[in-house]
Amino acid sequence: EETFKEVYEKIFPMGDASKYAQIVFRAIDRDKTGGITFGDFMDFISMISKGSDQEKLLWSFQFFDVNQDGKITREEMIKVSESVFELMGANLYEKGNLKFVEEVFQEMNSTGDGQVTLQEFVMYCRKTKRIFYSLPFLP
Repeated sequence: EETFKEVYEKIFPMGDASKYAQIVFRAIDRDKTGGITFGDFMDFISMISKGSDQEKLLWSFQFFDVNQDGKITREEMIKVSESVFELMGANLYEKGNLKFVEEVFQEMNSTGDGQVTLQEFVMYCRKTKRIFYSLPFLP
């Protein structure tokens, strides 16, 4: 996990990579072993470089589903978004950024139950071209 943080700090020197690196690490460590095997890492690299759109959407969903319970809550969406903003040296709580994240969550959550399912996530990403076209640039 520390190695991921160091790598992201070199790529994004103006931001704080700690939260983002932790989320990426946990998303790759699917077996929750606290470590990433060479196989885990190669599966991840293969998926982001050669995976289908559906595989990338599934990985993205699992990235936002921090506790891996099969749904994304508002809190998880904010936690992941905050880590991305901090990585970029920005603040989620400035300039209407939080409002934007909450609006995206509300739009994704088509049933209005406060939880985004994989189906809702995929539907939103497929209809929102700027998000769908960003899939090749994971994570």
